[in-house]
Amino acid sequence: MAKKQTADEWAKELQANHSDVLELHDNQTAYLGTEFLSKHVDARNEDKITAKLGQQFLNLNRDTLNKLDLVPEIYYSGDNLKLKLKSHTCVGAIPLLSPITHKYEYSLIIRPRFGWQGIGPILSTTGWKILPNILNLPQLKISERRVPPWVLSSVILGRLEELIKQLDRRFEMDELYRTKPKGKVDWADYAQKQVAKGKFLNFKCRYPELQENRDLKSVVHFALKKQRQSLVTQRDAGVHVLQLIDLCNQLIQKVADCPPRQPNNLKIDYLQSSLLQGGAIQRGLQAIVWTTENKGLAGLGDLSGLPWKMNMEELFESYVESIIEKIVAQTGGTLKSGHNRETVVPISWDPPFLGSQGSLVPDLVVEKEDVVHIIDAKYKDHWEDLNTANWYNIGDTIRERHRNDLLQILAYASLPEDKEIRCTLMYPCKEKTWESLIERERHVHTAEISRGNRHIQLNLTAIPFSMNDTEINVLQKLF
Repeated sequence: MAKKQTADEWAKELQANHSDVLELHDNQTAYLGTEFLSKHVDARNEDKITAKLGQQFLNLNRDTLNKLDLVPEIYYSGDNLKLKLKSHTCVGAIPLLSPITHKYEYSLIIRPRFGWQGIGPILSTTGWKILPNILNLPQLKISERRVPPWVLSSVILGRLEELIKQLDRRFEMDELYRTKPKGKVDWADYAQKQVAKGKFLNFKCRYPELQENRDLKSVVHFALKKQRQSLVTQRDAGVHVLQLIDLCNQLIQKVADCPPRQPNNLKIDYLQSSLLQGGAIQRGLQAIVWTTENKGLAGLGDLSGLPWKMNMEELFESYVESIIEKIVAQTGGTLKSGHNRETVVPISWDPPFLGSQGSLVPDLVVEKEDVVHIIDAKYKDHWEDLNTANWYNIGDTIRERHRNDLLQILAYASLPEDKEIRCTLMYPCKEKTWESLIERERHVHTAEISRGNRHIQLNLTAIPFSMNDTEINVLQKLF
């Protein structure tokens, strides 16, 4: 009889099989090897059959790849067959079907090109407004910790916080000793025990009391303590982990009156059927299940990982907004956000033309008495390209994108009237690039545009993914 394979042996076997995990960065065109397909092919017709398997692989997974905004195709360089994947601003992890077995045997991970060490400070600076979105897909079969564990913790704590806000109140039976009778009194206990002890005003009462769902609070308490236990082991990752630990402690205080209890499947099923149906409740219960079963993002658990995605463009825009908020608090003015639909300017077409853009929406607008600042955040790599090569040596695509950025913000500049206009394009950059720019006083590039009575100041700048108060003060000259 064959020996049954243990979970640890299965995980170790998966970990050794690196070819089943495809990896690239956001905003990258990657040419990946097709060894994960060719290992199933006879060497005599390898290229021809691998090309067919590759096309079947893309056809099977096209909808899944679209969830991360990936553009896939088969590429033949003349020597080797490659899988060409073009990523945009999404990062995440998804499972992929095998063209041989039609089962989810492969995984694809898109990493942030500025690294997870940079993403953590941004998430904490923005107040955890933008978090990974868990996808409705099967789990990933990888066991390596390719994504920091605190990433999933941020999602789970956010869901549990919303769940705590939605805790329903219900009548539950309490059994307490009271000095006055209430509800159903246990007279036998009173006559035989209390009177005998001389406790004439000690009545054992059983009565309904309106209180929060104690069963649910107990399992939430368990999940929070388990999340805190995981986060404490990651304290060295940065201050953002300390902030998550602090949030976890605050949430634990809100459910501390109920002892933590680990839920089983029956308890989860009971809670799901007995609670009022709502998005926050269901998402919170799902987060409790993930915590109980030790599931993680992209293989953080012992055996499997959750599929997820996060839009880096939205995250960077939220980060820029948080930086500008701090600057405006010091320099004065009124901040309006495109994210909150406060900067929308409709475009009226005559006759109406639904196929075109219907409005202009700058990311941020700072209004003062005689000056309007328009800020547009661009999660693109133009800044690194422009600072490592001159204009004529960079690619046509990069130059065209940069021109489009300039034209877009200049279109926004036509909106204000009778005020001085300042437009700023903000790009992300690496920490070393930022330090070099500050040292050379080249962190802001300014141009002046005059047309009749209108005067526009155009600024190009970049910010790293982690800024202290001193570095933020450097940008104040823009405002």
